[in-house]
Amino acid sequence: MKAKIITDSANDLPEEILEKYGIRFAPLSITFDNETFLDGVDLTREKFYERLINARQIPRTSQPSPSAFYELIKATLEKGFEAVVITLSSGLSGTHDSALMAKAEFDPKEQEKIHIVDSLSASTGQGLLVYEAAKMAEEGRTASEIAQVIEQLKQKLASIFTVDTFEYLLKGGRVTKVQAFLGTVLDIKPILHLNAAGKIEPLEKVRGKRKAVARLLELMAEKGGDLSRQTVGVVHAHVPDEAVRLAEQIKEKFHVMEVVIGELSASIGSHTGPGCLAVFFYQ
Repeated sequence: MKAKIITDSANDLPEEILEKYGIRFAPLSITFDNETFLDGVDLTREKFYERLINARQIPRTSQPSPSAFYELIKATLEKGFEAVVITLSSGLSGTHDSALMAKAEFDPKEQEKIHIVDSLSASTGQGLLVYEAAKMAEEGRTASEIAQVIEQLKQKLASIFTVDTFEYLLKGGRVTKVQAFLGTVLDIKPILHLNAAGKIEPLEKVRGKRKAVARLLELMAEKGGDLSRQTVGVVHAHVPDEAVRLAEQIKEKFHVMEVVIGELSASIGSHTGPGCLAVFFYQ
């Protein structure tokens, strides 16, 4: 039986890839003050960052409801497909739990056709797994086969990023006022990554955006596997020109097969703020 891929709005894949492979997503919700939006449905990334820049507090983000996943899975099964659901890291959100709760609503026979995978990643890292799964589905691989491959691939996935400002890390309680003050005065740019548990963790610090971007490339060279045979991801938070330049540097330096460029969703962007750049690749 053929498979279809379902994910959530944190995947950050370009619209053309989602449309080409018929990838459906359950949206996370974003609340500014008392106004709630569905990510990627009634709030575009551009509008999100415009509101974020002017917000006094970082917005609250919430995982998709189990019913949102249930309806997507139900529609997939009714069309005669099995479902592979690839979610935002359980270390960052309850999205994976929502997908599991949705699966539990189906009878045991139908549950055999539903495979839930915790990406342990986010943004275009999660998106790369979704992209790979969609290509396998297009080739006629079963949902079980796809889920097994993705479970293996996610262990090799590296997700490394740098932020341009301490403002949003401070608002989110990830740094102290002293750390934010010193970081701003000294133009320190933290390099962070998603660890094996899918949680954000600091790696190191450099001074200046140019050095931060250079360090991202160095870390790709140090940690990457055969990058020339990979599709890699670049994601940005409201700085598309910087993302394009970084993608060009990656192509020139590593001769990769493909670079997928995405814009950072609200689930992560609300904590990093504008100016964030990230790279995703396999080790």
